[in-house]
Amino acid sequence: MASTSNFRDYPMGPHLRQYMGIDDASYTGHQRQDRPSADESSALEAWLSSACRTRAPLGGDALIDLLDELVTMDLPRAALVLADAHPEELIASDFRARLALGVAAMLCADYGVAEDHLRAAQALIPAEPAPYVNLTQIYLEQGELAAAETWCTAGLDAEPNHFTLWDLLAEVWRDQHGEYLPEYLMAFAEKRCSWAGLALAANLTTTGDRYLKVNLLERIYQQGERDHQFLIELTGAYGVAGDFGKIPSLVWQAERLASKGLPWQLHLHGAQAHLALAQRDEALARLAKVAADANLPDEARSAIDELTEEAQALAPKTDADALH
Repeated sequence: MASTSNFRDYPMGPHLRQYMGIDDASYTGHQRQDRPSADESSALEAWLSSACRTRAPLGGDALIDLLDELVTMDLPRAALVLADAHPEELIASDFRARLALGVAAMLCADYGVAEDHLRAAQALIPAEPAPYVNLTQIYLEQGELAAAETWCTAGLDAEPNHFTLWDLLAEVWRDQHGEYLPEYLMAFAEKRCSWAGLALAANLTTTGDRYLKVNLLERIYQQGERDHQFLIELTGAYGVAGDFGKIPSLVWQAERLASKGLPWQLHLHGAQAHLALAQRDEALARLAKVAADANLPDEARSAIDELTEEAQALAPKTDADALH
């Protein structure tokens, strides 16, 4: 069996490092830029499969943390073997463990095992959407559309505005309803009072009515919906409709109400609206505010840089402009 020193440069989380006895001083995986090769991953999985059969069992929390981490690291076989080497009662009634093992089995195409774990996870926390998503994906993969629809709609009962579940429902219904799919989705979304479903139905509609999504979502806004993801959809719809004047005040109000700041997408929609309205300084101020977030993803940074360059290219307002 390979030594743990062979894996010091393998990118891994803290729980696996602790399990393997790799201390912070010797670990170099965080410096690595490329992804591990298939051979490296296979070697690590082989090491873990051997080690877990000879070591003392982990405690419940430590085991579940490690299972979760292995699945995140795309080492699903290692997660399944590790679970098999431990007493079943450590995972039987734990939602996180059941979900992790269900996903691991899915990744290994062991759908029977995946179903067992995911159904158990759903029974433990019925309001959590992840098991519904994964079970729907399994049944879609196997062509079992009736079962896929059952689990997908049950998931939407639990979380009516779950984007992935709506996308999956559209996939389940696509062949059945054909060109009428948007109408069926819209009717189903109305029953669920789901803005996410209405947004998807509007996106799939081919009538060319660019105000359809605005009209659907404005009604939800007037009913008091202020979820940030909803506001991203609404401001995006305003932008597509060319109704830029409504976006800045909506973003400003959302910012005033937010306790932990706004999603970067809302800031960018606000900046784009200011640019469309030739409000250079306001756009730059909005972009500077969101750029200060150190945790932005690369796609956000790229969009901010592009919009900042566009804003800087606009001529600044003069005193004479302010008089008009």
